[in-house]
Formats: sequence, C-alpha cells, structure tokens
Amino acid sequence: MGKYRMDFHLARNLFFSSNGTFTASVVAIACFFAGIAVTAHVGQLVRAELVTQHKRDAVAGLSEARARLEGEISRTVAHGFGIRAYVTQFADEPFNGDHYREIASDLIEENSSIRSIGLAPNNILRAVYPEKPNEAALGLNYRMNSTQWPAIREAMISREVVIAGPLELVQGGQFLVIRIPVFPPAYPGQPMNDRAYWGVATLILDEAGLMAAAGMKDVVNGTRTAVVNKNAVGTANNVIFGNQSILEADYVSLPLHLPGGLNWQLVGYPQNGWSSYGDEVWMTQLIGSLISLVFGTMAFLLISEVYKVRAMALHDPLTGLANRRLLEERMYQLANMCERSGSGFEIFYVDLDAFKPVNDNYGHSVGDQLLIEIGERLQHQTRQSDTVARVGGDEFIILTPGNMRYQEKEAFLSRLAERLDQAFTFAGIRIRVKASIGSASFPADAASVDDLLRVADGRMYAQKAKSKLQEKGLSGKEVPQAG
Repeated sequence: MGKYRMDFHLARNLFFSSNGTFTASVVAIACFFAGIAVTAHVGQLVRAELVTQHKRDAVAGLSEARARLEGEISRTVAHGFGIRAYVTQFADEPFNGDHYREIASDLIEENSSIRSIGLAPNNILRAVYPEKPNEAALGLNYRMNSTQWPAIREAMISREVVIAGPLELVQGGQFLVIRIPVFPPAYPGQPMNDRAYWGVATLILDEAGLMAAAGMKDVVNGTRTAVVNKNAVGTANNVIFGNQSILEADYVSLPLHLPGGLNWQLVGYPQNGWSSYGDEVWMTQLIGSLISLVFGTMAFLLISEVYKVRAMALHDPLTGLANRRLLEERMYQLANMCERSGSGFEIFYVDLDAFKPVNDNYGHSVGDQLLIEIGERLQHQTRQSDTVARVGGDEFIILTPGNMRYQEKEAFLSRLAERLDQAFTFAGIRIRVKASIGSASFPADAASVDDLLRVADGRMYAQKAKSKLQEKGLSGKEVPQAG
C-alpha cells in the first residue's frame, strides 16, 4: 500500500512538474468535444422543431381538405333529408315508386356523389333509382341481410342518420351507404319518439365521386393523403381513400367530424418525408462549432498559463530545475509517506568549488551557461522519479526516493563526481569544474527535513574543506566530518 501511494505521489509530481501542455491539450479537447456534443444535441432539437413545424404546416393543409370533405358529406346527407321529407307526404298512401322517381332523379343529377337512391318501406327495398343496373336489389328484405341489417337497425333505434360501409351490395360492388330512417308524423308537431316507423331511405355513394366533389387528391401541397375508417376491423380494408402505405409512416392525422356515426380520420405524410434540414440547422452547427473551438482554445491558454505561473513559482528561472520550495514540498511528502511505508529517501548536496572566479574572469553569461550545464549533467545522472533542484547561486540538491545501500550510494557519488569533473567548454573557453558533495539519508541521519538538510550541508562543507586541504598537500584525516 505504501509503495502504491509513493508511486502515485511521484506520478503526480511528474505530471504537475511538466509544462502543462499535455494537460491543457486534454482539457481543451474535452471542452471542444463537450461543446460539439452540446451542439449536436441542440442541432437535434432544432431538427425536431423543424419536423414539428413541417407537421404543423401539413396539418394546416389537411384542415382545408377536411373542411371540404366534411362539407360535401353533410351536403349529401342533406339531400337524403330532402327525400325523407318528400316521402312523408305520401306516407298514408299505398307505396308507389313512381311518386319518387322525379325527385330521386333530380337529387342524383344535382350530386355526382350519389350513385343510387333506394326506398324500403317496412325494411323491404321497393324502389331503386336508377333502376339499371340495380334491379337485382329490388325486393331485398333488409332484416334477412346480415351485412346491411345492423346499420338499418341502428338507424331505427337511434332515429338518426347512420352512415356505414363500404358495404358489399346485392347488386354488386362495395359502396358507402347512408341510411335515413323515416318517421312520418301522424299529426303536425308530433314528437319524434311517438312517431311510427315507415321504413328507410338509402343513398348509395360513389366514394371516388365523393372525394372528387370534395376536392380530395392523393397528394395535397406535396403531402400524400388518405382517409381511414377507424371503425374497420384490422388494417387491411380500413383505407377509404388514398394509399395503405401511409399508415406505415410517421403520419399526421385529423379526425373528421361527420354525421351518421362515421369515425374517419384524414391522414397525411410528405412525399419526401418530414424535412429536418434548414438554415437554422447549419447555422446552429456552425455557431456551436465556433463556440466550442473558442472554449477549447480558452481552456488551453488558461491551463497553460496556470502551469506557467506554477512553474515560475516552483522552478529556477535560469536552469528550469526545481527550486527550494518545490524540493522541500517533495521532501515533506516523502517524509510523510515514510511514516506509513517505512521507505525513506536520500539527498545529495552539491556545491561548485571556486565558482566566483568564473563570473569574475569570464562574465556572468559564461557563469550562467556553466550553471545550466551543471543542471543538465546532474539530470543525466538521475532517474525520472528523482528531483534535481537549484537551491542557491552555485548549490544544487538531488532528491532520490527510497534508501540506497552503502555500495549504491558510493557508486552514485562516484558517477556524479566524475561527470561534474569534466571540463566545460563555451565560446572557445575551457573551464575545469569541481564540486563538493554531501549526502544524507532519511530517516537514518535525521528525523526531520530541516535537520536532514543541515546534515547534508555540513557534510558538503566538510568535503569542500577536505578538498582544499588536499590541494595544499595536507591529509584529509585532519578534517572533522560533519554529521
């Protein structure tokens, strides 16, 4: 568990110690695609609204067709009321079909939707106009016809007009049938419920003629139309007018308010389907994409700037290495982790010998280049999980997570010294570099970060003093060791 936490903190340090380009890019891309997702959702809403608007327009067009069809059927029923009124004049006389021939002929001539008119006193068909080709129906007892009797019985009971069909007729063919029950008054003002039943007048309608008279077309303003009988059982024969395939589409519908108990609907569906494209859609997508791009760019710049500020606060501006603040922050993290995991860390205090003469003899620009080179050499000798920090003018500290064995530490110190001892060349100037290094282990050498820094600093200065004595030919054993 402790090793996992250590790895997590090390990964976190590496992540936040970067220049933030990766993080800024990830956030910017996430913002951009989030914006695109929102734009797509809004675009879908706009397309849905366009479809809704298209449906509203189609319903408006169907409303006009509905009004015409309702008016035509009502006009046809009114003709039936005319024949009923005429029948009542001769209700007391023996039935004579010739009495009705002239008015029936006039009604058929006035209304092309009426194919024929039949009169059935006591529910037996006694007259049909025109007679040809309807002679086969004469003498039909409606009570004995299971197909036609239900509508007539309903008309008798309700004393209202009943429209049925399409029905299969005796004389052949399927037609829409208007049943008008006749209840002649026995005296003026007799209530309807007290009147005796005489029989029924029947209007046979030609559906094609009815639809043509109402101005109904298969396509109205680009919308395919159909009239559907909602009372029909199943869907095989419920389309009165139009194409059955409309019922398989996402059609719009309007109920038809018709007399006689008809439950019809006028349905419509565009020839090319509902339109979901328009200027609003591409404008929404364009504006949304631009806004997403702006937000993504702003997120990238903002996070990059945050990282720059953090880098300036936690890194040395000259070498780009961690500064003392960042170093101590990581040391405290490792010290806290050590309490749980038992794994400590090492620090190596590096100080350049005789750095001041470099600035005095060659100028600060050469000295700065030397410090940059020293930082790079130290980083080349360390792992990615290690921290190299510049903590002073010519002072550096290396922080390595985990405790080293004696042989490992000696080998590491040897590599550092060897690498730092290599000559530095800049602008034709060759400078020999030497450094003093003091190391300390946590928690073996100190119980706190401050004490550990003091131990490493003391050992570094002891190493520096020893080196100076050796240069003068003195024995290093006379120099007291720090720590």
